[in-house]
Amino acid sequence: MEAVISNNEFITNIAGRVRNLNLPLKKALWPLFEVVSNSIHAIEELGSTKKGKINITLDREGHDEALVSLGDVNQYFIKSFIITDNGIGFNERNYKSFLTAESDYKEDKGSKGIGRFVCLKAFKKIEYSSTYQNNLGETEIRNFTLKAYGKGFDEEPIVKSEARKESGTKVILNSFYDEYKNHCPKSIDEIAELIIEHFFIYFIEGKCPIITIIDTNGNQVTLQEKFGIDLLPNLIKRTFKIKNTEFTLNLLLVDKTEGGHRVHYCGNSRDVVNEPISKYIPDLKSNVYLVESDQKNLKVYITSTYLDNNVGNERTRFNFPDNEEDAPYDYIVTFEDIKKQIEHELEEELKTPLEALREQKMASVKRHVEQYAPQFKYVLKYKEDEVKKLPATLTGEKLDVELFKIQQKLELDTKILGNEVLNGHDYKNVEEYQKAYDQYLEQSNDIGKSNLVKYVIHRRAIIDLLNKYLGEEGDKFQSEKTIHEIFFPIKKESDDVKYEQQNLWLIDERLAYHYYLASDKPMADMPVLENIKTTDRPDLFIFNSSFAFVNEEAPFNSFIIVEFKKPERNDYSDRDEKKNPVDQVIDYIGKLRSGSALDRRGKFIQVSDKDKIPFYAYVICDFNPKLINILTTRDYIITPDGMGYFYYHKQFNAYIEVISYQKLVKDARNRNRILFERLGISV
Repeated sequence: MEAVISNNEFITNIAGRVRNLNLPLKKALWPLFEVVSNSIHAIEELGSTKKGKINITLDREGHDEALVSLGDVNQYFIKSFIITDNGIGFNERNYKSFLTAESDYKEDKGSKGIGRFVCLKAFKKIEYSSTYQNNLGETEIRNFTLKAYGKGFDEEPIVKSEARKESGTKVILNSFYDEYKNHCPKSIDEIAELIIEHFFIYFIEGKCPIITIIDTNGNQVTLQEKFGIDLLPNLIKRTFKIKNTEFTLNLLLVDKTEGGHRVHYCGNSRDVVNEPISKYIPDLKSNVYLVESDQKNLKVYITSTYLDNNVGNERTRFNFPDNEEDAPYDYIVTFEDIKKQIEHELEEELKTPLEALREQKMASVKRHVEQYAPQFKYVLKYKEDEVKKLPATLTGEKLDVELFKIQQKLELDTKILGNEVLNGHDYKNVEEYQKAYDQYLEQSNDIGKSNLVKYVIHRRAIIDLLNKYLGEEGDKFQSEKTIHEIFFPIKKESDDVKYEQQNLWLIDERLAYHYYLASDKPMADMPVLENIKTTDRPDLFIFNSSFAFVNEEAPFNSFIIVEFKKPERNDYSDRDEKKNPVDQVIDYIGKLRSGSALDRRGKFIQVSDKDKIPFYAYVICDFNPKLINILTTRDYIITPDGMGYFYYHKQFNAYIEVISYQKLVKDARNRNRILFERLGISV
């Protein structure tokens, strides 16, 4: 059977009306707000606001007897709310309005006439018991129940009381639906704070009856006490106009709350939409605002007749456009218009504390840039105003990300300025053109320096990473693959790898500029080599693999082989070629000398012509007595720093250098030291 409200004038399908309503789960307390709002209106209608009282009892899941004895019941879900007031009650006029869906009876108070349907969206039924005075001044009691299923509306006969009783209404929001129950706050203090936020305008204007929340265990919170009578003297009011429409901004410091700093948009004295103040002023992203030693929250309440007249039916939105693109006419005030003006008003009102906060923040940002991110120095130079708007809570990588976004915008602005300067923008005079040209030149130079800084920082990071891997002890050494990937990706060739992906400069700056490079490729498969008969897969790469290079010019100037050995390896042997790195590279050279190569034009070059094409070989490893014995036996010469050996092989015209990992890191750091120091980067 369809659930309906019916009288002589109107019939409505309750279930359908409730089904078509939109009540987000995060608005689980909205039904309670609707009932409290009706109680306030009932007390106002009786003309007894100063004597008005509203009690809200929390009915939690669990055994009542057990809950009463508990000191803390906040972990138990709330299943129902019981709201009582001493308002005018459901007299004939109010009851008739209740039976009329979307009644306009309280339109002057902003009522939409659908509050009871909002309640049924989250609760299984609503029970009413109301005492009122009829037209003859007699006391009557009316009881009825509303639900969105079954019969829908149950009404008991009116009971007449012989004795005159105080008017008032008791409403039970009975049995939360699980999805809303799970989103309803469980803390009595949080519920109190949210009710205060929602009806804040009533509180600051002194129009709110005494509201008390009573928990299952008997704990009570009186909202007026929680609100604090000492807050009103701190209230700041500012009025402003947008397109001839007046708005009022109410700013107040309150004790720290769960919601933090927020802006509340009110319609008909009730909160409709609210959002963090940090959306307007990122510096206020922190949850607290320090006033002397007290932790406070900033609360901003926006009121306007324009907002009153544009509240959506469910009171969860406004019926005006978000931005100009959605506005049908230019004179329509949009949400974007309001937000921009609120930001301006808050900046003006909080100017002094914000300046102090931003000075501290900028000092912190500058320290970060100087110590860890010098590539953003020119961002501070040209975009300081935008940097000042970043949240003060940003640090480390999150700060770098935001600085990078500003940097990208600056680079785009510079490109646009460059196009204007170079393409003859319509400048008024020579002085204006010269000013734009000088600005473009200065910004372009600074951007170039920044790009250099980024690359040098990358080099420092790579050196530090390699040093870290080499410094690990015991079985914690990084794998061969990990070390390999630092220098050049495995199983790749030159055309597969971008310049930024290889770090051959760690060995020699010249290695970054090559014609061809093969990583982990058999010599027979290398396209630049011809007539290499061997089917061996030589150890050309990191640990059991090596790099093979040829220089850029054609014909080739040289061939270069780099052989890596695992750090801390100690099984070198003079009798086993696979365990003798210097003999290995000589064997590679011998096999390469037996064939030919192709230049960039595809012409053959005889690799066997040792007089024209020298070989260079680098063996990079950790030294130990076994390896040193092999090197000295083969007449290798120790380098002046004692961290390497070299040898010239006359027969193959090959220069072979054996370098320790420690020397590799030390030399790479020293080669780049001048760049680190000149750019203010720690070595």
